[in-house]
Amino acid sequence: MRKWIYMLIAAAGLLAGAAGCKKAPINSDVEGLWVLERFTVAETGETVECERLYYSITRMVTEVAEKDGSKGYGAYIGRTEYRNGETQLVVKDFKVRQSTGDNGKDAPVEKLKHFGIGNQQETVFDIEYCNGKKMTLQSDYARLELTKF
Repeated sequence: MRKWIYMLIAAAGLLAGAAGCKKAPINSDVEGLWVLERFTVAETGETVECERLYYSITRMVTEVAEKDGSKGYGAYIGRTEYRNGETQLVVKDFKVRQSTGDNGKDAPVEKLKHFGIGNQQETVFDIEYCNGKKMTLQSDYARLELTKF
C-alpha cells in the first residue's frame, strides 16, 4: 500500500513539474504578431510608410516578413532576447527564412533595412511604448511604429 502512495506522489510531482515547463511569453504585451506601420530612419529623418510588413515576436525567435506583398523583401528569422529588465528588445543573428526554419545564410542587411533593422548581427530596441495593441521601438538605426495584428 505504501508503495502505491509513493508512486502516486511521484507521478503527481512529475505532472506538476511538466506543467511548469511551458514556454509562456516573457512579455505578453510585446510578444505576438505585429504589423509594421512605419519607421523613421534616425540618420536622415526619413519616414518610410510600410505595406504588408510583419513582425512575429516570441520569447526565443523573431521573424520579419513581407506577406503577400509585391516588393520582394523576403522573410528572415532571428533570435530574440530582453535586456535591462525587459525595457529593451534585442533581435539578432538574422538568417534567410525557409519553410521549416532558416537556410543558414545570413540575412542581407539591405533587405533587413526595409523592416527598420540596420544590422544583421544585433539590433537593440528600446521599448518606448507598448500597451499590447500599439508599440514603438527605438534603435540606433530607426524608430518603429507597430500595431498588433
